Amino acid sequence: MSVQRVVARPGVGLVLTEADEPEVGPGDVLIATAYSYISAGTELNNVRSAEADQPGGDDVPLGYSMAGTVLAIGDDVRTAAVGDHVVAVGGRAFHATRAVVGQNLVVPLPDSVALRDAALAAMFCFAIEALHKSRVRLGEKVLIFGAGMMGQFASRVYGLAGADVAVSDNVDFRRSLLPTDVLSVPTSDDGWEQLSGWARPYGVEHAAVCFGGDATQPIERLKGLLAVAPDGVPHGRVVFPGGASVTAMMASMMGNVELLSSAKAGPGYRDPAWEAGADYPSVYVRHHVRRNVETMVGLLASGRLDVTGLVTRHVPISDAAQAYADLAAHPQQLMSILLTY
Repeated sequence: MSVQRVVARPGVGLVLTEADEPEVGPGDVLIATAYSYISAGTELNNVRSAEADQPGGDDVPLGYSMAGTVLAIGDDVRTAAVGDHVVAVGGRAFHATRAVVGQNLVVPLPDSVALRDAALAAMFCFAIEALHKSRVRLGEKVLIFGAGMMGQFASRVYGLAGADVAVSDNVDFRRSLLPTDVLSVPTSDDGWEQLSGWARPYGVEHAAVCFGGDATQPIERLKGLLAVAPDGVPHGRVVFPGGASVTAMMASMMGNVELLSSAKAGPGYRDPAWEAGADYPSVYVRHHVRRNVETMVGLLASGRLDVTGLVTRHVPISDAAQAYADLAAHPQQLMSILLTY
């Protein structure tokens, strides 16, 4: 059977193409896709890069977060069964009518969790990894820069962890989708003034930079809101789950502020042996990718995680090119788009 999939083709850009159905290895799960999430960051960048490349290179399959129904399993698979509704993430969870994904990146869904909600799992994983690196404590103040999908999930997971959360973003539409218990401010002088009042008396203890681009100015202004030692040196921890850059003078100019990069969706991501079913000792690796996905599924099932409004549009895979074009052209009106199958 041929499979439709969305790829970035060098010298062309986005293409809807056909390929043979992928083979199912011993630790693999074959999934009929129902929904897949388009990344407005990584994937749009891949498409732009492909457009600028010289023709003739290999196609790059797009997509890394999807949900659907299990069609077949490999001989070694013990975590999913044919007919299960599942969510899958990672390097083989493509935008495709059929996808083969390693069993540790495939998590069965209870009937109470909608496939369309579960398809957002990769973004949740990126956000919860930032939370793990922050090591935030109950009642501490967390400032999130950016209210795109990464910031939306970060605001929710930090809130679930008991933090006092504020989000800075200049797009009214994005801020309207934040949880009601989050302080939402624009990236203006007035917004910084509101944050200054919110931070008192203990100061901001954590921040997460959830946007791409240059974060130098926000980090410099953040230093004025952080907890300060008696000698006037700021203290805090800043996590970067988004693709931002920052130019910083360290030592006394930065104070005791930790800048932490947070890549991937958790331990196990892009480890072929682990994805196919190998395990890490749980006493040493507490939160691998599968557990992060399971955490999201549990929170959705219990109703503690609300993703209402985060999917702006559902688009058939046949219209994928238009969906990507719309995301690129209207970032202030579209939060996310799911491809449907």
